[in-house]
Amino acid sequence: MYFNKIASVLRVAKDLAENNKSSRVLAVASEVTAVTYRAPSENHLDGLVGSALFGDDADVHVVGSDPKPEVEKPLFEVHWAGETILPESGGAIDGHLTEAGLIFHLMKDEPVLISKNIERF
Repeated sequence: MYFNKIASVLRVAKDLAENNKSSRVLAVASEVTAVTYRAPSENHLDGLVGSALFGDDADVHVVGSDPKPEVEKPLFEVHWAGETILPESGGAIDGHLTEAGLIFHLMKDEPVLISKNIERF
């Protein structure tokens, strides 16, 4: 799963490239969540899960829809890009900004919620 804004940037770049034939879109994005990291706590494992899902990331992509085989050698192809909101997922993963930083809270049913809807991805 790709729980960050970089997935949205890649989706928009793909849409732009598909709608403007022969164009190339340079998509650059970064996310910094290192300031939210704290030592793991046996009493609050949600923080460890939150750090794993929302870690630092930086991506650069050149996205095009009509590759020129004699010139370009794409390493990856995007066949599908989308976003899905799971039903009844309100509050499944909450982040609260406090004096101690960003504190994550997970619903106890979150793994079940994701496993029931994994086919959507």
